[in-house]
Order: sequence, then C-alpha cells, then structure tokens
Amino acid sequence: MKPRDWINVLKESRPWISLICISDAFFIFMAWLAYPETFGLLVGIMVIFSVVSIVFGMSLVWKRKEKQDKAFYDFLREPSPEHEAHLVEHIGESRKGKVSYLANKLRMLNDQLEDAKLQSIEYEEFIESWVHEIKTPISLATLILENRKEEMSELVHQRLEHVRINISDDVEQILFYARLQASHVDYRLERVSLNLCYEDILLELQALLTEKEVSVISQMEDVPIVSDKKALRFIFTQIFVNAVKYSKEEVESFIWLKTGLDSINNRYYLRISDNGIGVLTSDLPFIFDKGFTGDNLNRSQSTGIGLYLVKKLCDELQIEIEVESEYEKGFAIQLLFPLVEDL
Repeated sequence: MKPRDWINVLKESRPWISLICISDAFFIFMAWLAYPETFGLLVGIMVIFSVVSIVFGMSLVWKRKEKQDKAFYDFLREPSPEHEAHLVEHIGESRKGKVSYLANKLRMLNDQLEDAKLQSIEYEEFIESWVHEIKTPISLATLILENRKEEMSELVHQRLEHVRINISDDVEQILFYARLQASHVDYRLERVSLNLCYEDILLELQALLTEKEVSVISQMEDVPIVSDKKALRFIFTQIFVNAVKYSKEEVESFIWLKTGLDSINNRYYLRISDNGIGVLTSDLPFIFDKGFTGDNLNRSQSTGIGLYLVKKLCDELQIEIEVESEYEKGFAIQLLFPLVEDL
C-alpha cells in the first residue's frame, strides 16, 4: 500500500482512531491513580496495543475498501444483476435500494446508448447509400452536358454545368461529413501526384472557372506526397470552389498554385492563393469552425461546412494548414505535407 493510500485510510478512520485515543487517555489517567508504581509499564503496554490495533484496523479497512472499489467499478462497467448483488454484498444491505435505483438508471442509459449507436450506424449507411445512388443521375447529367453541348446555347450550358458542379460538391460534402462522424475512418495512403490531382480538379471545374472568368496559374513541381487520393481531391476541390465563389468580378481573377519544400518546417508545401475578396482579420481565426458564416461579404460565408471538413481531413492526414489574407486583396492557404520518411 502506498503512503498516499495510508493517508486516505487514516482520514477515513479518524472517528474510531479518535475514540481509541480518548479511551487510552482515560485508562492512562485511571492507571496513574490506581497503580502509580507500575504506571510506566501499563502505559507502554497500552500504547503498543493501541498502535497495533490501529495498524491492524487500518489494514482491514484498506482491504475492505479495495473489495468495495473493485465491486463498484465492476458494477459501473457492467451494471448486471450479478454485479449489483456483489456490490450490495460489500457495501451492506442498508444501501440496497440506492444501488438498485442506480443499476436501473445505468441499464436504461446503456440501452439508450446502444440504440443511439445503432441509429448512427444506420444513418451513416443510409447517407452513403444515398450518395452513391445520387451519383448516378449526376453522372448522367455530366454525360448529357458533354455530348449535347452543341444543342444548347453557351449560357444555358454554363448555367447547367455550374449547377451540376454545385450539386456534386454538396454531395461530396455530405459523404465526407458522414464518414468523419464514424468512430474509425479507413484511409488509403499511397504515393500521390499533386500535378495529376490538380489536373483532375481543373478538368472537373473547368466550366465553373470559365463562367466566372478565373484563370489558373500553376508553378507546381512534383513532390513526393503520401496521402489519401480521394480525400486530397476533396480538399483541393473545396479550396478551388471557395476561391472561385469569392473572386472579384471587377478585376482579372486568378488562382495561383505553387509547390516546394519548406525548409523551416521541413515539410513539402502546396500554396493556393487568389486575388479575391479575402477574409476580414477578425474572422480569420474562425474560418475552419463548423457553421461559421462571418460577414456577408466574407469568404467565411462558404465555410459553414466546406472548410470545416478540409480542416478535419487535414488533421487526420497529418497535413498542417496555414492561412493568410488581406481583406479585398486576396486569400492564401498553404498545405504542409509530412515528409515520406516521417510517416
């Protein structure tokens, strides 16, 4: 038993130890009156006996406390009738009513928790099923827009393509949000080419970029990145869509991409910057918060879920995020990837 345990037992045993000390004081006084010639011997025997009794009693209290604690924690982990009866056996029949009430409450809460877990799993499965089902008409719409482009006016085609991209982006947000709520998320880590990833996203968002007249400037070099390709594409898409949405119409808008090695942080980086409306300095610390909308003219209006998911995914993939912005002058986000040997 540790010294701290002795102290705790001593505090719990103060009433009966105090009673022993008071009794000893009384009998010492009586011995002094009745047997003055053997007073010293009697006091010595009495003190030794009391100390031994106290130590022995504290040991018994400690062992009893250990059994009570074990029975209590077993009961908390699993409030079954067996553990309930075992706890009552150690703490006394007088507390049986209280233990039974607590056991019923715990069993009810456990049942509710299991029901909530089951509902959460069913909801997640439904969302994923729905997302995969909705992707079929989205793919069909994409096919029609590609093959029937000459049958539509350029304005109609751009509008429909814009809507398709927005719907597809919303569906991906729902899918990744549902996945991130799961207790365990499986990521497929592999060597990823940032250039190929960028080209796929550029092809997907080309109609949106053309409609908004946003040009993309790439100064990307292939750096050895190991990550989850699907999650990485989602992250890039959210950043691109956010940049396009908050581009300024009165200037020639651009998105600029650059990769390299950050020697200070010893990480590879991808910097994505634009000359859009930017973010207010007061809003910048909150743009990754779920549901944050900020100023109506602010980029953070679109980060209610998009950039929140970006931050969550980056945290899970060990990607650091740095942001810079000057309101009305642009926004930059830098992704810092761990070196391959650090993974």
